[in-house]
Amino acid sequence: YTTLWHWLKLGGSWQLVVRVGRSAMASVMAPPASRGIDYSKFDNIEDSDDEKPQQSSASAKPEVAEKPCCSGCGKDISKPLRCSQCQRVVYCSAECQRSDWAYHKRACKKPEDPKAKEKASPEKEKRPEEPAAAKEERRQKKKEDKVVDNDDENMTWYRHREWKPTAEPKKDFAPTPLSASAAAQAAAGESESKPAAGSAWNAAGTWEDRDVTDLAKRTLKEKLRGFAPTDCAGGALDAEDVEEVDGEASKPVIRGKLRHMFDLSFTLKFVFKWMDSSGQRQVKGSVEVSDFTNDVFCEGADAGPELRLSFSDSRLLDAGRKQAVEAALGLASWPPAGGSLMAQLSEKLQEWVREYEAVC
Repeated sequence: YTTLWHWLKLGGSWQLVVRVGRSAMASVMAPPASRGIDYSKFDNIEDSDDEKPQQSSASAKPEVAEKPCCSGCGKDISKPLRCSQCQRVVYCSAECQRSDWAYHKRACKKPEDPKAKEKASPEKEKRPEEPAAAKEERRQKKKEDKVVDNDDENMTWYRHREWKPTAEPKKDFAPTPLSASAAAQAAAGESESKPAAGSAWNAAGTWEDRDVTDLAKRTLKEKLRGFAPTDCAGGALDAEDVEEVDGEASKPVIRGKLRHMFDLSFTLKFVFKWMDSSGQRQVKGSVEVSDFTNDVFCEGADAGPELRLSFSDSRLLDAGRKQAVEAALGLASWPPAGGSLMAQLSEKLQEWVREYEAVC
C-alpha cells in the first residue's frame, strides 16, 4: 500500500488503479470453467463485410463515459475541478488540490499553443530571382557542353583528347648514335659509381645481407682451445676447451660498404687444483661470456662482453683462496689484467675477429 500511495502522489492515475482492481476481482469471482471443449476463443470472431448483418442505429447502445477520479483522494467525482495550468489532472475539491500540489508540481506543465508555435517558426526564405544575364550565360554554357555523337564520321584518332592529328607524315623512331668519347666517359662513370663490396647484381649498392652464422660458430670454437695454465694461490688454474657457441653472425653490405656483424655467447669452463694437508683438491667453475659483438674491440668502446662467474662447490675454497682465484681469472675489468685467464681469452677473441673480417 505504501508503494501504491507514493506512486499516486508522484502523478499516477487513481482511475487506472481502480480498473486494475476491478478486473482482478472479476477474475477471482468468476465461476470455474466447465470441463470439455473450450469454444471461448471463437467468441471474438467477426463475420466478413458481406455476411455481417447491419444493425440499426436505434438498437445500438451508446457508450457510457466513465466518471473521472480525484487525483488526490481517488474518489469518483461528478463535477471535477481541473488544474488551471496543465488542464490534465482533476480534483474533487480545492483542499485535495492544495495537498497534492507538492507532488503534482513536478509534472505540471502548461500545454503548448499550436498557433503560437506556427507563428514562432521562421517563414520560408524566398529564393531571389536570377537576373536575365545569368540565365542567358547558363543557357549558352549548356549548349557548348553538349556532346554531338556522329557515328558516321570516320575517326582515326581519339577525339576525347585535346590533341588533333596534323598533316605531317608519320616518322619512324630511330635511336640517337653515341660517340666513342661519350661511351668511354659513361663507362668510366659507371666504374666509379660501382660499390666497392657486394654482389655483381647489386650495382646500386642497396641492402645486401649474407648469413655466416655457421662459419662464425665453427671458427670461434676452434680458436678457443689450448689455454695455458695460470698459477694461483699455490695451485694451478686450467681452462677447458669451449664446447658450444651460440648466437648469430652476418656480413651485410650497407651503402656499398661491407660490414662484419656478430653477436655470440659461450661458456668457458675451468678447474682450480691445489694441495693441502689432506692431499690434492680441486674445484670446478665456469665463466659465461655473452654479448660478444663486433663493437667490443672497436676504438672508443666503453664496455666489453658480459662475464658471469659461478663455482660448482665454493664451500671448498676459503675466503683468501677464493679471492686469489677471482683475481687470476681477471673478471674485475675489461680489457682484463695481463697474466690472467681472461687476458688469454681476449687475445684469442681479437685474433678471431681479424680472421673473421678477412673472410669475405
